[in-house]
Amino acid sequence: MIETERLVLRLPVEEDVPAIIDFYASNRAHLEPWSPAWPTTFLAADYWSDQVAARWAEHRAGHGLRTFILQRTDMRLVGNISLTQIERGPGQYCVMGYGLAESAQGRGYMVEAVRAMVAHAFGVLGLHRVTANYMPHNVRSAAVLRAAGFMVEGYARDYLLINGRWEDHILTAISNPDWSAGKGP
Repeated sequence: MIETERLVLRLPVEEDVPAIIDFYASNRAHLEPWSPAWPTTFLAADYWSDQVAARWAEHRAGHGLRTFILQRTDMRLVGNISLTQIERGPGQYCVMGYGLAESAQGRGYMVEAVRAMVAHAFGVLGLHRVTANYMPHNVRSAAVLRAAGFMVEGYARDYLLINGRWEDHILTAISNPDWSAGKGP
C-alpha cells in the first residue's frame, strides 16, 4: 500500500470487486477512448475475481504492481495506476499506465498518484527508470506527466492498439538520479 496526503494506492482484494465494476461501468464512456479494448467479460464479477488473484501473483513474482486509487477520506475508488513490464538486469525499468474517474478530474489526484508511484518504483522497487506514454491529443495526460517530471523522448506511430485502433503515442520517461546497484528486491 502506498499512501499520499489524499490518496491510497493499493492492490485490489476480493471485497473490492463490486466497487471496481462500478468504477469501470460508471466511467466507460470516459475511459474507453484511451484504453485497449475491454474483453466482453470486463464488467463481470468472475473476471475481476480472477484479476484480483492475477494482480497479486504478478506482484509477488516482481513483474508488476497494478493498483487502484482510493480517496483517503472515504476510501472511494477513483482510479487506477499500474507499473507493468518490470525489467531487471541492465534495464531496471517499467511502464506506467493510469486512469482516473471523470468526476475526479481537475483535482490533482493523478499528479499526486504518479509522483507516489514513481517514488515507490525508485525507492522500494529500486528501479532506474519509469516510462509512460500518451496519445498526442490527450492533453490531460501530457500535463500530468509534465507536472510529475517526465520528459518527452520521442514519437511512435501506430504504437498501441487502443479501443480497436492503432494510435500514435508520445513517449516519455523519468530516471532515478540516485539509482545505485543493489537497491530494491
